[in-house]
Amino acid sequence: MSETSPPSRWLYRLVSWHELRLMLGNLALITVLLVMGSLLSRVNSGAVLAGWTLLWLPLLLLLYWRRRMARLAWLRVHLRDGSPWYARLRGGILMLLGQALVAGVLALALLISLARGVPPSTWIVLVLFVPVWAMAWSGLGRYLRRHASAEFLPLTAARTLVRVSGAVLLLGLATWGLWRPLPDLGAMTLHEAVRHLAGRQEAQSPFLAHLLAFAAALDGVRHWLAQHWFDGLPGMALQFLAWVVVLVREWLFIWPYLLLCEALSHVACGHDYRDEPQPSGT
Repeated sequence: MSETSPPSRWLYRLVSWHELRLMLGNLALITVLLVMGSLLSRVNSGAVLAGWTLLWLPLLLLLYWRRRMARLAWLRVHLRDGSPWYARLRGGILMLLGQALVAGVLALALLISLARGVPPSTWIVLVLFVPVWAMAWSGLGRYLRRHASAEFLPLTAARTLVRVSGAVLLLGLATWGLWRPLPDLGAMTLHEAVRHLAGRQEAQSPFLAHLLAFAAALDGVRHWLAQHWFDGLPGMALQFLAWVVVLVREWLFIWPYLLLCEALSHVACGHDYRDEPQPSGT
């Protein structure tokens, strides 16, 4: 008698448990960010600071680990084994403070983007991207295992995936932005455009209100420049790059979001690529 495969076996043929954990984790991350975005404009400064800290901590841990691994790779190339400079240069409090500053800026950019409101189309793209990320995470790791150093494989695979994913998402959002309406600032001066957009920002937290006004003022500058100066830029390539900066409002949102995805993926599945049998030892 032939045995029928249980449903879990059929599911595993499509998506492994490794990839399923990644998908569920990324969907949970999107849900948390959506909730934060809906609440930020209605909470006080203490809650805003707590939200910033919630974003800052995983970014700090990830960036510090990345920097330590990159420093270790550099030391392996330039120093002899047993050199006392390994301990002196491997990175300590100064490296931690530097990465804390970078993580703070990225967390603040993500917080402002959430408070201003991420377009629904962007959330749809991110949800559709969840299975792509999960399968690419395991697939790229398995492929690079045959080429990259085993010690630095997690760093190499993750950084490659973040860079490629960021480029693809930004290009897609820039293309989508061609059909999105832009504010008409053609009849305004630069000062009027900045005041017009900055004055429309509201938040219960004074700290967040100032941040939103500043971000809106920067939006006013780039949109005003786009409608007054960009047509006069020499060369189509320069004009295209300038319009990409204008159209992709989410470019300061996508990068920290992908870093959070990387941090969550490391926690959810570690550096394990078990979808492919390990080669037998020699």
